[in-house]
Amino acid sequence: MIQPKILVATPTFDGMKYCINEFLDRIRSLTYPLYDILIVDNSRDDSFFIELKKEKGITVVKDNCTEERNVMRLISSRNKILEYAIENNYDYILMMDSDVIPPKNVIEELLSCKKDIVSGLYYNYFICDGGPKLMSVCWRSITPDEFEEMNRLSPFPPIIKSHLDVRRALFKEEAESNELFQVFLPSSGCMLVSRPVFEKVKYGLLQLESNMMSSDDIYFIQKAREIGFEPYCYTKVKCDHLVFGKYVKDSSGSLKHPFRL
Repeated sequence: MIQPKILVATPTFDGMKYCINEFLDRIRSLTYPLYDILIVDNSRDDSFFIELKKEKGITVVKDNCTEERNVMRLISSRNKILEYAIENNYDYILMMDSDVIPPKNVIEELLSCKKDIVSGLYYNYFICDGGPKLMSVCWRSITPDEFEEMNRLSPFPPIIKSHLDVRRALFKEEAESNELFQVFLPSSGCMLVSRPVFEKVKYGLLQLESNMMSSDDIYFIQKAREIGFEPYCYTKVKCDHLVFGKYVKDSSGSLKHPFRL
């Protein structure tokens, strides 16, 4: 049996120096026999790129994106990963974030699901009920009945028109079940994507009502869904998330995610 050829890839920038060694150590130790590693650096200068080029066993590409907004630089780098995978005939991309540390058998486990888009699972802190709360970074849709009940108890703003506009994080029981779920938005920092998807779908931003923008992963998943691909999350594949080191202080001294600056 011919094994699929996998590209394990991540966009990164110099703000991820705090976790890059742990990330690369884990990615180099994956147990799948046929994969390559690609790092796309979109830092605003070349110093981090020069350091990354010293690493053995990986391909490092410099993304000289001229966009000022960090999210647009991320989108540029993710699309460079897709282009590289197409040009070099990979069957799948394991699209990673460089602060997400997957289990060593992540590729085998995600391949076993036999899905075109399937992620592992990791957690992050979200502001909820007035304070930070650890929640799964994976979202499911709600049912029409759930929408009606929620809207009755606490009416949604006008921008929320139906259950299709609302999503929820996985419940604790779901996250701990080790089961495969069809989801609204998977844990996109550890996501296996098949060639039929990445040949047709690129990363971008959706323009939402009230002049808000979506994230790059929401755009990718929506465009994939529009051509018939549904995303899944395999909750057996639990990843560590080294999130805190990337936060920086804004002009007021408050900690902010770099995409919020």
